[in-house]
Amino acid sequence: MTSRTRHGRRLEDFRREIYLCSRCNYCRGMVRARDATDLVCPIRENTGGFDAFTARGRNMIARGILEGKLDPQEATSEFVDALFACTLCGSCQEHCLSLDPDTWDLFPNNKFTDHKIDALGIAESLRGIIIETGNPPPAIRQVLHNIQLHGNPEGKPRSKREEFLEQLDFQVKKACEGKCSSLLYLGSNASYNQRDQKIVEAIAKLLHIAGVDFCVLGNEEEDSGSDPLRLGEEGLFEELATRNLALFKKYGFKNIICVSPHDYDALINDYPAFFENEWGKLNIKVQHYTEVLADLVKHGKLKVRKTSGTVVYHDPCYLGRINGVYDAPRDIIKATGAKLAEMRSSRRNSYCCGGGGGGVWYEALHKPRLQNQRAKQACDTGAEILAVACPICAQMLEDGLTDSGNCRMQVLDVAEILLNACI
Repeated sequence: MTSRTRHGRRLEDFRREIYLCSRCNYCRGMVRARDATDLVCPIRENTGGFDAFTARGRNMIARGILEGKLDPQEATSEFVDALFACTLCGSCQEHCLSLDPDTWDLFPNNKFTDHKIDALGIAESLRGIIIETGNPPPAIRQVLHNIQLHGNPEGKPRSKREEFLEQLDFQVKKACEGKCSSLLYLGSNASYNQRDQKIVEAIAKLLHIAGVDFCVLGNEEEDSGSDPLRLGEEGLFEELATRNLALFKKYGFKNIICVSPHDYDALINDYPAFFENEWGKLNIKVQHYTEVLADLVKHGKLKVRKTSGTVVYHDPCYLGRINGVYDAPRDIIKATGAKLAEMRSSRRNSYCCGGGGGGVWYEALHKPRLQNQRAKQACDTGAEILAVACPICAQMLEDGLTDSGNCRMQVLDVAEILLNACI
């Protein structure tokens, strides 16, 4: 599982890690056939391959800034494009073999599992510097502007945030209407994208069938701040996180069920780091919805009829590699009786869909289109259904399959697959 940086660190705080980078090239082109790690950096594979697109290159640039050899004010548009092309998928950090000198005496028994170089944190800090200089890509600037003014990346009205839930054949309770133990945290992307709304509807229906006491925040819901933080706008993250903390305190939730792995990551990693003891006092259990649904199936709260067919599952970077949730989605698929196939690059080696780190809004000049590559990998398995567990992955991979032409595979969220087996 890839480690996450402590919130609030500046580039200077990564100095030791930056100097630990040996420029060994493993984050660019590591080849280890025994566990299919030859595709470490999907951006590098689908662009010109220049160092600026990779963790090694970013570490070298960060070192130049720290040593006063490079002036961020003079950053070229090419560097800015390469920096924001990164999807922050964490694969480079997961497979980095740099060792802390304090562990050298363990050689050759080092386990290479400590992820000593926080490649994600360094990239986010570099983005923060570019944001401070006022020179981010226009698309990124617009996304941050929309979140600042409207509370969502699309810039759509807050009043429409949960309007789509009104079409369900049961009423979804709002937190302001009565106490509930579990908050279904919809997130900004799933609230406004029509494809993703279907995922939320499936989750809500399953929780309703299982008798879970849950509610939504409705128009009160705030963006988690995950995207601003990943894009380098730490101040906006702090504003959003502070407002969310007040909401969670106000309603006294015991559990939060996240739809998006990116919101899940923020709540279990960035919020505790930012709020420290204040967050711990809330004693809130945060789960991704696949963990909740898998538990409901396991304990017989959801009756599942057996289905047929072959399903291949795509591990979302921020659910799997970043936070170690691999089995719950697979357990759900297996419970339906479907045959579970695996892509060549799966679990910790999963290939990014291209939507993370701002990729769902920003396409680099080289047009890497990782979704096309991942869609092809899925089609090569011969499965009928490509299962996802992330709203962004659903958007990106449907787009990738559209471009693939001949492949007739259908993209379904794990919740949609389970709901079809419960009706």
